[in-house]
Amino acid sequence: MRNFVALAVFTILSRSSLASHGSCRAAKKCCDGKDTDCEVKLDPSETNIILNFSGESCYCDHGCLDMGDCCHDFKDYCGVYDCEVSEWAEWAQCSAGPVPGACGRGTQQRRRLVTRPESNGGVSCPDLHQTRVCHVQCPEPAAIREKSATDVDKPQRLSGRKHKESSALRETAMILPGKFSQISNEVEEADSYDVRQNLKTWHKEENTDEYCVVFRVEKAMKACKLNEDTQSLVRGADICVSCESKSTRPHLGDRCSGHGVESRMTRFKNVITPGCHGKWIKTGVYDKCPCPSGPNFIFV
Repeated sequence: MRNFVALAVFTILSRSSLASHGSCRAAKKCCDGKDTDCEVKLDPSETNIILNFSGESCYCDHGCLDMGDCCHDFKDYCGVYDCEVSEWAEWAQCSAGPVPGACGRGTQQRRRLVTRPESNGGVSCPDLHQTRVCHVQCPEPAAIREKSATDVDKPQRLSGRKHKESSALRETAMILPGKFSQISNEVEEADSYDVRQNLKTWHKEENTDEYCVVFRVEKAMKACKLNEDTQSLVRGADICVSCESKSTRPHLGDRCSGHGVESRMTRFKNVITPGCHGKWIKTGVYDKCPCPSGPNFIFV
């Protein structure tokens, strides 16, 4: 039994090894399927003596592709072509979920094409389509808020009736440095002390109708230059003055006293810097201060 198994193994090896020596073209043989008549006897002088069993040969039938004992020129002579394909195309855009433009986990695909199909029993085509998992980064909440702030929080010019009151022409704007602003400093009312409470003109009216007035300084006394908080009050400077809820006056139509008349000259006076006063011209009113650093001053 052992001798029989060894003989079978050597026979298969013999057919596979000697396949390279036979020629289908020389024998003019090419057969479909499995056909024993397509056997090509080998020249004994070309065979391996150790494997020189009777009847060594190679084959020119399509069955030899499965057996591995084809003659060396079988594919070329019999027109056997393996499938050939192109290189893979680039991966398509990641599709995260059913909604276009969505983010998160998704899939992407790529394809390749058949450049020559298999024929006469050649190797069939490999996969032409691949899919893999991908991930689309979702925008960070902070980025969304930043975009919203850019689009929505841009200062808007106001033109309501109360901003055109000519009676403000006779008023002097009493102002404090912007560091006392409740808006820009985001100080909780319960934890803060407002210096304006020491003033005789202080009123505790509450509303949320806040706005910002922009003035162009026409004249400022030298005393303004002596204090760091008022050094910005120089001729030609654009100054933002915030009218906040604690400073609005109901009897003036919920506006701040001294907020001026557009394109007209009015007066200002800084409350905590003696001798710092002057004149300015109102150039516009906005829902938020357009100055890069926020309000320079606040109305009292």
